[in-house]
Amino acid sequence: MKTKYLIILGVVMATFMASCYPKASQVIRSLPVESKAQIKAQYDQGQLAQGQQLFISNCAKCHKLKDPESKTPEQWNKTVKRMIPRAKLSDEQGKLVRAYLIANAK
Repeated sequence: MKTKYLIILGVVMATFMASCYPKASQVIRSLPVESKAQIKAQYDQGQLAQGQQLFISNCAKCHKLKDPESKTPEQWNKTVKRMIPRAKLSDEQGKLVRAYLIANAK
């Protein structure tokens, strides 16, 4: 009987924790993998500089910053989609960080 209550409590706690985990908005999740050329055609230097500043000021709070050239556009796209909610960035800020990283990817 005690085991049954512990299992139920575990399931309830796991459900609660999963519901509190930040998720990327539909806008960020729906972004396709774009090439460096596509990003550079969509964003001007000012926007890419904003993305760089957001990357530096937000991402360095939790871990050492990686060189944008350390990953491919596909890898950055996947990473940004996972990390934007954790950094509590808006969709627009997330897009700028993503653009900066992809524009400077390997």
